[in-house]
Amino acid sequence: MGGLPLLDQVTLGDHVCWTVDDDATRLEAIAGFVRAGLGARHRVIYAGDDPGAVLAGLERHGIGTRSAIDQGLLHATTAEASYLTGGVFDPEATLELWRGEIARARSAGCPGIRVVGDMTWASRRVPGAERLPWYEAQVNTFFLDGYVAGVCAYDRRRFDPLDLRRLSWAHPGAAATRVPFEPGSALRARRIRDPYGLRLAGEVDLSNRDALRAVIEHLFDEEPAATVDVSELTFADTAASRILVDAAGHGALRLVGVSAPLRRLLDFHGARRVPRLTVVPR
Repeated sequence: MGGLPLLDQVTLGDHVCWTVDDDATRLEAIAGFVRAGLGARHRVIYAGDDPGAVLAGLERHGIGTRSAIDQGLLHATTAEASYLTGGVFDPEATLELWRGEIARARSAGCPGIRVVGDMTWASRRVPGAERLPWYEAQVNTFFLDGYVAGVCAYDRRRFDPLDLRRLSWAHPGAAATRVPFEPGSALRARRIRDPYGLRLAGEVDLSNRDALRAVIEHLFDEEPAATVDVSELTFADTAASRILVDAAGHGALRLVGVSAPLRRLLDFHGARRVPRLTVVPR
C-alpha cells in the first residue's frame, strides 16, 4: 500500500500543519510519510498518544517497524516523553529536546530526520498548552537548513476552530484530510551561507505569516547583516512586506530578486526611507 498522497510532497525543510478528522486516512498518510523517510534512510520519529497502536498500524501497512527500530531509524514515543516532560508543556524545554534529536541524527550520519507530532495532547488543556502557537512559530528555525521535515497532526474533532486557525498560521505549509500539501502554495525558507541569510520561495499571506515573522526575527542571530533572496517568492501580501521592511531595524538587510509588485508593497511601507535596507530588483 502506497499511502494517500496527502503528505507525499513534504520534503526536508518543510513544516506542515495537518488537520485530520479521519483515523484511517490519518494512519495511511502517516504510513506513506514514514515509508518515504525510511526509504531515504532518514531517522523517523513519531511523538504522540499511543505510539504502540501507531507502530501496529504501520505494520499493517507493510512497514517493518521492528527492523527499522533495531537499525535506529524509527522511534515512537509518547507525548509525556516528548512534549510533556514534567507533566506540563514547556516550549523552551521542548525546543531543546528536538535540538538534541537533530544533533543525534546528524552525528549518526543520517541524511535527514522526519518527525510526526500528534498534537492531540494539547486538546486536553494541559498546563502550558496556551503557549503552543508561540512554540510552533519558533520551531520553524529548525527547518531552515533543509535537514528536518515535520508534520504536526491536529485532529479537528478535538480542537476549537479558532485555536486551530492560530496554530495553522504558525506553519509555513498546511494539509487536511482531503487537501494534500502543495509546495507551491506554501512558504519555503532555507538558510544560505554565501551571502549569509535566507532564500524564500512560494507564497506568504495570512495562512503562514506568523511562520515568516518567526524566521525573520532570528535573521540576525549570527551576523549583523543578511541577504534575503525573494526571487522565488510568487506572492507576498502587504503584511508580509511590512515584516521584511521592519527587519532592517535590527540589522543591515539586502533584499534581492524583488518583483515589481513586491517592490510597490515595500515602498508603501517606507522601504526607501530605511537606511539599512537595500532592494535589488529581479
